[in-house]
Amino acid sequence: MTMVAPGAPPPPVNLRRAAELPAGAAALSDALFAGEMVVYSGIAPFQALIKRARDVVEDVFGEDPQIAEQSLDPATFKKHASNARKQIVDHPHIHRLWVETLEEIGYEARTVRCDKMRLRIAPSSEAMRSRLIRPLPVHRDSWGSGIMCQINWWAPLYRLHETRTMLIWPEGFDQPIANTTEEWDYHTLLSGEIPDYPLLPRARAKPPGKPIAVMIGPGELLAFSAAHLHASATDRSGQTRFSLDTRSIWETDVWAGRGAPNVDSATPPHWDMFGRASIADPGNQEQTDSNTQGGSR
Repeated sequence: MTMVAPGAPPPPVNLRRAAELPAGAAALSDALFAGEMVVYSGIAPFQALIKRARDVVEDVFGEDPQIAEQSLDPATFKKHASNARKQIVDHPHIHRLWVETLEEIGYEARTVRCDKMRLRIAPSSEAMRSRLIRPLPVHRDSWGSGIMCQINWWAPLYRLHETRTMLIWPEGFDQPIANTTEEWDYHTLLSGEIPDYPLLPRARAKPPGKPIAVMIGPGELLAFSAAHLHASATDRSGQTRFSLDTRSIWETDVWAGRGAPNVDSATPPHWDMFGRASIADPGNQEQTDSNTQGGSR
């Protein structure tokens, strides 16, 4: 696993292997809320989760989904994408394996609230894109949720390329950047009254510093604070990127007042994005399906 900026040496130590951290979820929170990014490898239930997700995608798109956009017409591609996304978000085995993954990491599942696991599809061709199936611009997830103790989880289904991945701006973690949080409204988005209302607030200025391209392997899992500036890389390879992402909040962080710095967001906390029950509750499918969470990657 590496994280590399195209044409530049690796950045300073913003990235850590999970094995380098002290044991326990609190140590992870401390690292993430200080701007570090942490990669987990070798978690058996998560590797099983990735296999399940790939089975879904390959059942829908065929043996090599990454090149399906080269042979499918746009309408068929978008239909397949919608089908695969729905299967992933509603998949009971994927939900169970994610609970087991969090427990392996060190959480008590009853203390964690989580967004649904979502399949993100970023086609290379503009013709294959739609409102929910496309690369996304520079943003912080905390601009949408207003929750500074939110943790983002991201994982590729297939091998990545520097132009077919997610970009993160480490220098922007604690530096303010002009954005649209003052006029963006979560409840307006949920209402559906304005067609094509932005799914999330956006940056209005160029992020500080150089981005790094996330280059982790299938079966590895990246954890980072929702306060990190990130976006989809621009790609013209003719191949589609498939990845999974979700977000979580840990009750202990909430009670302790622990979280990343809020340097530029006017969004109030929207706790309802994470439902009312912990992820351990088998009936916890109450999260708002607005797709505002993780407009990323």
